[in-house]
Amino acid sequence: MKLHSLRPHNRDLRFALGDLEAAILRELWALNKPVSVKDFQARTPRTRPLAVTTVATILDRLYQKGLVSRQLVREGGPHYLYRARVTEKEFQHEVVDNVMGTLLHGFNEVTVAYLAERMGVANSGDQRVIGKYLNRLRKKADK
Repeated sequence: MKLHSLRPHNRDLRFALGDLEAAILRELWALNKPVSVKDFQARTPRTRPLAVTTVATILDRLYQKGLVSRQLVREGGPHYLYRARVTEKEFQHEVVDNVMGTLLHGFNEVTVAYLAERMGVANSGDQRVIGKYLNRLRKKADK
């Protein structure tokens, strides 16, 4: 997943996605089936009408970020069918991995100290679990 900017003041999908990206990804999760741009656009509520070109652009952005898959269909004229590639939980884990990996790469000691203090780590078992997780994130960030 490719995240280009984060918005820490947002507490939902908009932390890592734009407003329309978040709304469209949420709708794809709810649909849980492949959908064309035109079918998707027809489903959008009339309270927030979106042009077909806008929907196509946002779906393409989500595809470029690795969040949706697309399949070319030639029947009825060539068009793509889009589907969410990750679940909401997987998305959340990817965002956390991305953020924590970046923090560990740039501010390793401060990040680890902050997490340990924040979690009130008292016993060595918890420290080992946290250490394992942080090492995995560090390796991911170094790639």
